[in-house]
Amino acid sequence: MKVFVVGANGQIGRHLVEKLAAKGDQVTVGVRQPAEQAIVKAANVQYVLFNLTWSVEKMATAFAGQEAIIFAAGSAGKDLLRVDLNGAVKTMQAAEKSDTKRYLLVSSVNADQPDKWAGSLENYFIAKHYADEWLLHRTDLNYLLIRPVSLTNESGSGKITLNAAKSGLQQQVSRENVASLLAELIHRPELKQLELTVTDGETPISMALEQLSAQEWRV
Repeated sequence: MKVFVVGANGQIGRHLVEKLAAKGDQVTVGVRQPAEQAIVKAANVQYVLFNLTWSVEKMATAFAGQEAIIFAAGSAGKDLLRVDLNGAVKTMQAAEKSDTKRYLLVSSVNADQPDKWAGSLENYFIAKHYADEWLLHRTDLNYLLIRPVSLTNESGSGKITLNAAKSGLQQQVSRENVASLLAELIHRPELKQLELTVTDGETPISMALEQLSAQEWRV
């Protein structure tokens, strides 16, 4: 599959590009300095110039010919409006303009629950919330919205739990596990228009997606 990754040099993004490359996907990596930021060396990985401050039209040109877009970018609180909110929304608009329908967005647990936004992360949640809202209600994209719980840099176990963050089982997830989930999800076209909370767990990712697929077909 031809996949464009936005935010590929972030902590999730680096894992993601490696995993997509290992699966044989044709990966286009959008970065601000391709020559300096080309980290994953593989024949099926191409680093190209891309910037979230670009116009929608310029982004759409960069997305032309892609089959899926994965947005894993984040400003770490430094530029929430331009990156986490407006940058994300512009990539959604550009995806539609370039006729790239498959779109995966990495958001955050509790971004849909304003009563939990108090404290130092309030502005972060506000940015994530309204980017999510645009995806859910202002686009016709074939989307998946991923909401990780508290992220860690532990090695990925390859095992997760989906949609169980409020059960008290696990309240953290490794960035590598999130990347593995994203790399699997782009190959599951039957899974669409879904919001998925992800935690570390005991179920192999492929099995968790099989179970989710079965639930969706029953619905």
